[in-house]
Amino acid sequence: MRLSRTLAVILITAAIISPALYADIVITKDDMILNGKIIEDKKPAHIIFANYHGTFTIKYKMIKKIHRTESFEDDIEIFRDMGKEVSETEIKKNYIAGEEKLEKLLQKEEKKKQSPNRDTGSFILMFDAFCDKNFGKLDSVLPYSAGAALSAEFKIDALKKYQLHGIDSEIVFYYSSNDDRSIRGLNTSAGPLWQIPVTLYNYSLNFNISALMGGGWYAVKNDETAKEASSVKWNLAVHAGPVFRFDSVVISAQLRLNYIHDGTAPMKGAGLTIGAGYAF
Repeated sequence: MRLSRTLAVILITAAIISPALYADIVITKDDMILNGKIIEDKKPAHIIFANYHGTFTIKYKMIKKIHRTESFEDDIEIFRDMGKEVSETEIKKNYIAGEEKLEKLLQKEEKKKQSPNRDTGSFILMFDAFCDKNFGKLDSVLPYSAGAALSAEFKIDALKKYQLHGIDSEIVFYYSSNDDRSIRGLNTSAGPLWQIPVTLYNYSLNFNISALMGGGWYAVKNDETAKEASSVKWNLAVHAGPVFRFDSVVISAQLRLNYIHDGTAPMKGAGLTIGAGYAF
């Protein structure tokens, strides 16, 4: 029993949910006296204490009484009022250790709130590469397409009232070829960007969805007949996928839907875009 009470005297904790730095004393139903700081209070389930000797979880059903004190001196007075012999040096050491653990936990929580994966900054410049499987009237003639894009995301706070994060825009080089036939093009487009915060296993990221509309120049070539025709066409694109942040470095992997309008045979495609960029 003496060993248990000695161990109890040195327990200490601090509360994550409370910024105030208080000492604490907990008396359990088996008359153990726990001196320290509450670092987490999950009432009615449990509390968590930490001190010089470690961190401890105590269920509320095992607690008889909690004294919330403002300093280790108050802890000493409570022990004396209960007629307990205590070491002032030991209580102070446990209090300081618990306070340090609380500060570390508060800093960790603050970093989570300010996670760079959640805050995409006001401007992100990306380089993307994509590959699509074409479908529709031309899928047997030109089954696949690929390309590269220089894209930019602009965060606009005024659009929050419309549930939008900002504007997504891109300049795209498009190419599709099979045997003697090919299509190449250069287009630019822009549109609204939605951003959904997601947390997976304590890792914060964003799920972006954007819908872009624009136009560009396209050239169709048939090597067999040596004919080439070019024209301006309008296009649509939809992107959706996760965006990962590592400080200012941004990496994305998104599903992509493309549509290039043509009165006779529009180009339709679905595929994957991989991108990397920098957040300013």
